[in-house]
Amino acid sequence: MSVREAVIMAAGVGKRLKPFTEKHPKSLLDVGGRTLLERHLANLEAAGVERTTIVIGHFGDQIRDRFGARFEEMAIRYVENPRYTRGSILSMHAGLDGLRQSAVFMDADVLYHPEILRRLLRSEAPGCFLLDPSAKETGEEMMIGTRGGRCLKIARRVGADWDKAGEGVGFFALHESWLWIARQVFDDFLRRGVVDCEYEDALNALMQEVPCAFVETGDLPWTEIDFPEDVAKAEKVLARLKEMGVERG
Repeated sequence: MSVREAVIMAAGVGKRLKPFTEKHPKSLLDVGGRTLLERHLANLEAAGVERTTIVIGHFGDQIRDRFGARFEEMAIRYVENPRYTRGSILSMHAGLDGLRQSAVFMDADVLYHPEILRRLLRSEAPGCFLLDPSAKETGEEMMIGTRGGRCLKIARRVGADWDKAGEGVGFFALHESWLWIARQVFDDFLRRGVVDCEYEDALNALMQEVPCAFVETGDLPWTEIDFPEDVAKAEKVLARLKEMGVERG
């Protein structure tokens, strides 16, 4: 699909990454001289995305002041989630509002090889998720179960009864013709007062309505940063990116 918009979820408190997040949003964590959010924006702009929506909440003014209205040639739009201490479903619901074109949705706390993003954006499926099949289920990671090439379940535990299962990277793309269904699904959760949950709970319902494919990360490096010890993992990913010639310095 031709993806021209992006939504980055950057509103959460990030309690597990204290003490950094006591004074800053997690997305402004510096890794190798650049913040996670700057890396996202650079990768999106290089991939041809024309407008990125950043959903802000916790110390959101720091993000707005840091990046302003544009990143290089890409426009930036800010959407506030005032209930950012509740479930992440509220951030995704806020990010969906106002989208006009096919979009990629991204968690802000991921460091990754840029080709991982490009693989996702090249998908022609109505919906598409990024999957790392090498990951093992521990109850911490968000896992995706697939059958017949289609994503059918996303949860911290999905079990083994799948053609293929693996960890979701935290990115997915959705064609513009299906955005209305996504809004309908998320609206339904909020209408029922189901707001203290992760957005993946609503994605489970969306997977039943929208044919969602997946692309694999392969041997390309990536990591999610949730805990202080994950910063060390990020440094290892950064070292690999330098070895592969995609990281300066």
